[in-house]
Amino acid sequence: MNKPGWLRELLQWLRSGLAGALATGVDLGVLALLVSGFGVSAHSANVPALVAGGIANFLGNRHFAFRAHGGSLTRQALGYTAVEIVALVLNGVLYDVALRVFPGALHLYWLVRIVTSHLVFLCWSYPLWRRVFRAEAPIAA
Repeated sequence: MNKPGWLRELLQWLRSGLAGALATGVDLGVLALLVSGFGVSAHSANVPALVAGGIANFLGNRHFAFRAHGGSLTRQALGYTAVEIVALVLNGVLYDVALRVFPGALHLYWLVRIVTSHLVFLCWSYPLWRRVFRAEAPIAA
């Protein structure tokens, strides 16, 4: 039996959120391994950890959330990268604005990060990932 469209969309959104949570775990795991395991400075370990998390997020969304493994890897990787570059800027700006508008929330910086990054995910990343990972139409002969 086919699932209704709203249920398919909800399940896809939940899978994407799970892929993001696992990618965050990869990011933090690489960061901890480099800093605590290999003595790399936290500043130097930041970029490799973010890249590892980004790759995990791409793969999780491509294969698990959107089940788009049959699409063009190059097209999807370029689209995902473009979306995430803008998301990085949006996350930074929204976080900064939120802390300026609510200066009393400085001690809750982590909660502000969760809320603002979730808003970027809901309003920017996820809607565009749906386009990046959509099934490609077959080429007419």
